[in-house]
Amino acid sequence: MLLMVLVAAVAVAACGSSSGGAGSSNPNTLLSETFSGEHKVTSGNIDLSLTIDPAGSSTLSGPITLSFGGPFQTRGKGKLPESNFTVSASALAHNVSLGIVSTGTTGYVTLQGASYQMPQATFQKLESSFGQLASSGSSTSGSGTLSKLGIQPLHWLTDPTIVGTETVGGTQTTHIHAGVNVPALLSDLNTVLQRASSLGVSGATALKSGLPAATRQKIAGEIKNPSVDVWTGNSDHTIRRLTITLTLPVTGKASSELGGMTSADLNLTMQYADLNQPQTIKAPTKVLPFSQFQSKVSAFVQELQSAAGGLVSGASSGSSATGGTTSGTGTSTSGSSTSVTKYSQCIQQAAGDVSKMQKCASLLNSGS
Repeated sequence: MLLMVLVAAVAVAACGSSSGGAGSSNPNTLLSETFSGEHKVTSGNIDLSLTIDPAGSSTLSGPITLSFGGPFQTRGKGKLPESNFTVSASALAHNVSLGIVSTGTTGYVTLQGASYQMPQATFQKLESSFGQLASSGSSTSGSGTLSKLGIQPLHWLTDPTIVGTETVGGTQTTHIHAGVNVPALLSDLNTVLQRASSLGVSGATALKSGLPAATRQKIAGEIKNPSVDVWTGNSDHTIRRLTITLTLPVTGKASSELGGMTSADLNLTMQYADLNQPQTIKAPTKVLPFSQFQSKVSAFVQELQSAAGGLVSGASSGSSATGGTTSGTGTSTSGSSTSVTKYSQCIQQAAGDVSKMQKCASLLNSGS
């Protein structure tokens, strides 16, 4: 959770004079002005969303979506912005949302209509990590919002063309379409993981060395039809929307375990609305003890785990040969069941501690 908050917070925290101006019709020039220099981003409403649309699976139907966003108001350089973000996920007819409010000095979480104050130690860790991450961008590569995360789009966007003009978030923009140099993009994403891990961000510490070069090369060779669309403001050349789309083929054991899935279309979008328009962030008026939130999260995660366990079991059964063993792999369905059981026990023992629950995920792949 902390990693997602930090990514969104950094994406709204850069502020300064906007670079560029109206009038350019060269896509390379527009992209350069959009992704370099400083751009005024002090308030507004940000939306980050990831959609995974599986194909060919007998157990996974419909898209899987994860979204994160809401209004924000910066408080100055290096300070955690005021914000009212909502994390939402939808998959297999299950929908869940979690509210995260920051007044800049205190944090709150909201689940199923009830609000809880975040322990001050947890909030201070979030604030400290944000301050380090927000100030860690290279001064020689521009101080745009993405560069602070280690993402340099100018390094991996290829053959850009102007599609036309469109209104996005109440602003007239120029729509640019481009291809992707996938190895360069993965290199940037690797930097993001390493930077977050170096700050001790929960959920990222296991990736402190990033993805091995061989792994990145394998992923790059499998990705199909990658493309990027950018909508940049006509008057200030500040980004209003960024969309990355690609197709990832699914084969072998992974395909069997996912009900015969053949591929997955991925769509990642970041969009601003009401940019630099004042936002009012209010703390919840009724707050319950955080221990009650931990108990509720523990019960909720167990419910999701139970649903996931049924999915794994169903997928394994659908792809098994006689005798309960997946053809050609020697992996039995009882192995998946045992892994799910161990995962459930780990979740219960975590007692609502998010960082401990995240470490339980490895048990799903233990196979015994």
